[in-house]
Amino acid sequence: MDDLPMSIAGWSELHDDVLEHLTSFLSLPDFHRFGAVCRNWHSVARQKRHPPRQLPWLVLGEDDATHKSKFFSLEENKTYLIEIPELQGQRLCGSSYGWLFTLDIELNFRLLNPLTRKQYDLPPLPPYNSHNNITTYVKGPRSENYFTFEAMQLSLVAKAILDHDPSRSSDFKVLIMYGERNRLAFWKLGDPTWTLIPDAYIRFNDIIFYKEDFYAVGCCSRYNEIYLVNTGLSPYAKRVGPLVKEYDTFTYLVDYLGELLIVQRYRKVYKGQLYKTEKIIIFKIDLEHERYSEYKPTEGYSVFMGANSCMTVDPSKYPGCKKNALYLTDLPQQVFERHGSKDLLIYDMVEGSFSRYYSTAHYLPASPIWLDPNY
Repeated sequence: MDDLPMSIAGWSELHDDVLEHLTSFLSLPDFHRFGAVCRNWHSVARQKRHPPRQLPWLVLGEDDATHKSKFFSLEENKTYLIEIPELQGQRLCGSSYGWLFTLDIELNFRLLNPLTRKQYDLPPLPPYNSHNNITTYVKGPRSENYFTFEAMQLSLVAKAILDHDPSRSSDFKVLIMYGERNRLAFWKLGDPTWTLIPDAYIRFNDIIFYKEDFYAVGCCSRYNEIYLVNTGLSPYAKRVGPLVKEYDTFTYLVDYLGELLIVQRYRKVYKGQLYKTEKIIIFKIDLEHERYSEYKPTEGYSVFMGANSCMTVDPSKYPGCKKNALYLTDLPQQVFERHGSKDLLIYDMVEGSFSRYYSTAHYLPASPIWLDPNY
């Protein structure tokens, strides 16, 4: 009898330490299946103290037929459908530390961990512009003078990021770019409303948490300007570092092994239908001495970037991941309402060449976003 396999009841009674160790060998879809076995296993899965080390997953939105969430595994080159009810009907506005920022049709803004299902309800968003709240547009009569809700969703929150992982500390803050002019606002746990950052009279393109501070970048008079964003008792955005020449590009801020980089993405309309990236230039920023220089990393590390907080990985630990590469998602712009998203690229920072990591015959309904499952 001692050689008989353990009964189902026996498996459900395994000690939590053993179950936690088992989860360290599971892929993201298998991790979800693990949590559905029984109540005890579900409880362990929600703890997620020993996650498996994996490359970032690409969140592709919702499958029309099943309403399940679509995830693309770069390591396996495979798309998975995973049932996560909290993601149904949601627009994704950001990704940090394995958490997703979601926005629904009722304008409810939330922070969600898709693996543990833990959520934070965030306060109502600040006014869309100085004249009207966003609800004036999306809940008013539909006519040619009104945006569709889908188009307005893309403008509500351009990007949202965290300073620290909420799974490990309740002392965290959220910074968002929001509204008609991509203004800045922040929130910390316990606050009833968003705190607005005094207007810097600039439209921001990207935000980052770098060396224990928030930073933002935007374009003014044909130059990219970097701002230190203070979220203390007297919040402000202060210009720091050099002015970086801008040439009709979209600009990202990247933390590359402790170096602050500006990545400029040059895009043109392709066949009158969608934007296509034609060129990328990378600058290393010296904030202290207000200097910048063109940069070609040779350390071998790669960066996953887009609407998410950028993630740097060591490709030598992940088969199939290219070294010295930028893995770029498409940009969250209103053009998606008409044409969808398709500009998903790998940029070789040494060779200056492009390739694709995800090909689709159909336009995606919205910009995909990278999710780090390692938290």
